[in-house]
Amino acid sequence: MTYLLIAFVLLIIISPLMWFRQSPRQNLIIDMRKEAARLGLIVSLSAPPDARQGEIRLECITYKLPWMLDSSSSQQPRMENWLLVKGASRGSSSPWLPWQWLSRESSGFTMDAIGVALAAIPGDISALEARGDGLLVYWKEYGELEDVAAIYELLFLLRKNIRSNV
Repeated sequence: MTYLLIAFVLLIIISPLMWFRQSPRQNLIIDMRKEAARLGLIVSLSAPPDARQGEIRLECITYKLPWMLDSSSSQQPRMENWLLVKGASRGSSSPWLPWQWLSRESSGFTMDAIGVALAAIPGDISALEARGDGLLVYWKEYGELEDVAAIYELLFLLRKNIRSNV
């Protein structure tokens, strides 16, 4: 009986250590972020793309592909300053349902490349944005490791399309 009591006390002492183990889901997210860093994507926590000014809830993950250092900005209007959000309750309609332009729309020169990218995009991406520091996707990271490579490919395609039109 004494041995059983000692074993029970040891289990009670050791059991909180099991809480420090990472779940398979957490391991997958770590692997996805490592793969993104290897490909040159910058991963960060940010506010949702449809957040109103002043809202600071950080609940979305952005994967950003920066512009190439040796490339210059596009001379075409609205090539590098647009935001496309999936299922937004506000904004203007886009050619791709359920995506909507939110406050700023892209130039017609990039529409074909955006359409190709949206056709290949992982399903849980909620927004696609071009801004002064690069191209971003807002992602909830519900996908698989292969989705990181797909995101990189579509951002690379868009970057090539936007910066080759200068």
